[in-house]
Amino acid sequence: MLNASELLARAESLTDSVQLVDRILRAGLLLHASDVHIDPAADSARVRFRIDGMLEDVLRIPAAMQGAVTSRLKVLASLDIAERRAPQDGGFTWRMGGAGAFGAQPLDVRMATLPVRYGERVTLRLLETGGQRLGIDDLGMSDADRAAFDGVLRRPHGLVLLTGPTGSGKTTTLYAAIQELLKGTPLNIITVEDPIEYEIPGVAQAEVDSADKVNFSKALKSLLRHDPDVVMIGEIRDADSLDAAVKAALTGHLVLSTLHTNDAKSTVTRLVDMGLDPNLVPATLRLAVAQRLVRRLCPECRVKGARGWEAKGCPACGGRGYRGRIGLFELYAPESGLSTSMADDARAKVEAGVTSEAEVMRVVGALGDRALPPVGADHRAAHPQVRRAR
Repeated sequence: MLNASELLARAESLTDSVQLVDRILRAGLLLHASDVHIDPAADSARVRFRIDGMLEDVLRIPAAMQGAVTSRLKVLASLDIAERRAPQDGGFTWRMGGAGAFGAQPLDVRMATLPVRYGERVTLRLLETGGQRLGIDDLGMSDADRAAFDGVLRRPHGLVLLTGPTGSGKTTTLYAAIQELLKGTPLNIITVEDPIEYEIPGVAQAEVDSADKVNFSKALKSLLRHDPDVVMIGEIRDADSLDAAVKAALTGHLVLSTLHTNDAKSTVTRLVDMGLDPNLVPATLRLAVAQRLVRRLCPECRVKGARGWEAKGCPACGGRGYRGRIGLFELYAPESGLSTSMADDARAKVEAGVTSEAEVMRVVGALGDRALPPVGADHRAAHPQVRRAR
């Protein structure tokens, strides 16, 4: 079987769009890419893979092939191939070796198109449907953080929020938490997601649709009539979904969800800004977990340098110096006063050789004595409630 580099090298000369799409998806699967980006330009289309959070140029498609490749992907995703002036989104399941290939790893592909100057930009999200899901032990939490997280999951009600920017692994942590809950006492677990990324046996999963027949607020109001013990909401994105989540948490349900904030303690400010009564924060919010993803140093070739372990590069990691990713975490529990630092977690992982200081700097900034804000911004100055919470 050809490796990913050979597949991509031979793809450059292909003139059949079906074979070319097949080669791109095969290479993406072999390299464990999370996304494929096809960016059209005047003379060619650039194909890039996102591997361990980093974009890499892998292929150039001749301009004459751009339209055919896009049409082939649209056919697979059941999109309108004649519509080129409006964004579209869809998805399909692809299997290496073809639809009838026995034992081949299925790949769930989510597709989105966007009209741009020289054609249509295509983004593919690649999800290995048959792979082993990550458990809490695989996320990278310290023993203390893991114990605190487990303790909250064992409580019968309350709100648990995962925070961080897009792509920081929040949904993965939610899925890991649900898998942990499934190991214990039998529970009725219902989720509302947009979209459903992975199927979880034993869990009722509802998907929000684009026609707004099922949105977060409507689904939450309905699912509470189904006697759930645990509710997972893909994201709290507005006042209505927050109100439904808080009511569920106050009426005897454990509610897991995500929120966009810079750090764990900013969750309090964000909830209040969205309309939650400040007095209800300690009554509902059991735990806020902020996280980021950093690349793991390749254990085969990492080297000890002046500033800790550093990346080198070898055949095992494709010359990148890194293989896979791991989370950096900080926890905040208003009720108990628990507060851990992402800076401390990052420093411990650097000292242990799990990641490098350069990688931490790239993702979250310098290793200071406090939680690390994004570069060029001090959100605390704009949110005095956060200063009081600290």
